[in-house]
Amino acid sequence: EYVPVVERVKEFHIQYPKGWIETIDNTDGDRAKVVAIVNLGDGRKFTGHSQAVYGKGMMGDVALEIAETSAVGRALGFANIGLVDGIASADEMRKVKKVGKEEVDDELDF
Repeated sequence: EYVPVVERVKEFHIQYPKGWIETIDNTDGDRAKVVAIVNLGDGRKFTGHSQAVYGKGMMGDVALEIAETSAVGRALGFANIGLVDGIASADEMRKVKKVGKEEVDDELDF
């Protein structure tokens, strides 16, 4: 089960009206890389990272936006906002389904 990032953001603003979300673009070449920092406004901060490749798939033109949304969703998940079963974003779950288990294990370096 998955809670969309938009719902996580809404919940964040309701629970933490003094909090804020910051994103940092670390794009490198053809790979969009984003760090998101969720500051709850009470001294606690949570970080999420994500990346996406430009030109791959039908969403390749918006790799930065995809990476940003995913990074924000991960940071909110680490802050326990909108969690049901896990931290991963919907985009990450789709990527894992496309890759065989051995390839995922190699990428994650278990």
